[in-house]
Amino acid sequence: MSFLKNIKFKEYINKAKEFILDYVWLRSSIYMIGISILFSLYILQISKPEFYISATLMENQLGESAKGGGDGGAAAALFAIGTSKTSGFDEFSVNIHSYVVAERMWAKGWGAKIFAAGDTDIDSDKIPKYHTIVDKLQAWFLGYQLNDYFTPHDLLNFIQSSVSLSKKIKDPVITASMMSHDKDFALAFLPAVIREADQYGKEYLIAKSEATIATTFKQIAKSKNTMITGSLASTINSEYYKIATLDNDLPYHVYYTDPPHSSEYPVTPMVSAIFLSNLIIFFFLSIFFNFVKKNKEDLW
Repeated sequence: MSFLKNIKFKEYINKAKEFILDYVWLRSSIYMIGISILFSLYILQISKPEFYISATLMENQLGESAKGGGDGGAAAALFAIGTSKTSGFDEFSVNIHSYVVAERMWAKGWGAKIFAAGDTDIDSDKIPKYHTIVDKLQAWFLGYQLNDYFTPHDLLNFIQSSVSLSKKIKDPVITASMMSHDKDFALAFLPAVIREADQYGKEYLIAKSEATIATTFKQIAKSKNTMITGSLASTINSEYYKIATLDNDLPYHVYYTDPPHSSEYPVTPMVSAIFLSNLIIFFFLSIFFNFVKKNKEDLW
């Protein structure tokens, strides 16, 4: 511990006191603290609180039963090639962020609720889209056209940017979440887009099964081999079984274990972080200004 004897603690303490008295312990520092508080209050005044809305879903393992009726035969196995490695979560995630689901949501009036301030009487295809001067100048210089009205693509962008899905590896629990200034809107929108994505997945599989049945009947009419005919008939039975398991109001990809709910307090803005960060910034600005003021002759 002999090296501690070589450290001039008293000298360092005296220099610190001198620095505080010269640059910190001043009336201007108090003014800067007051300004930082006023500036923080202004930021909070213009900021819109955002709430975290989430729902806990369970990947529906029973959905796999819709892929076959247990006695589908070799032909049914051939139809399953290329789809066996796709999980229900992957299919649901693709569906919820797809244009098809956005278009279906648009047809149900969600475009007007989002882009027309909830005016459901307006024509969804005539919602005016306003552009900034920068966007207009950029379009003019580069020679492309800006859309005059909102379209389902804008709703798709909104869904992709606001609704997120997360799932741990080998864990069937899925978390669907979004951030919103309007809790009531988000609590209605999140389950609606989840339900629409799941319903689209079911309708797609039903349409696929119906097309498979129609094609298989044609092949049966052409086939002269009894073994092939029997296998194709099993495929038809399997596809009818799929339709029977899907043509209902039950969820297919996911089901709720915890319905959508909102955080009690807004996630942003963080009041304490804003006050603390502004206080630190204005504190160092005060030190800088005082230093420049007292040493301007040496600096210049």
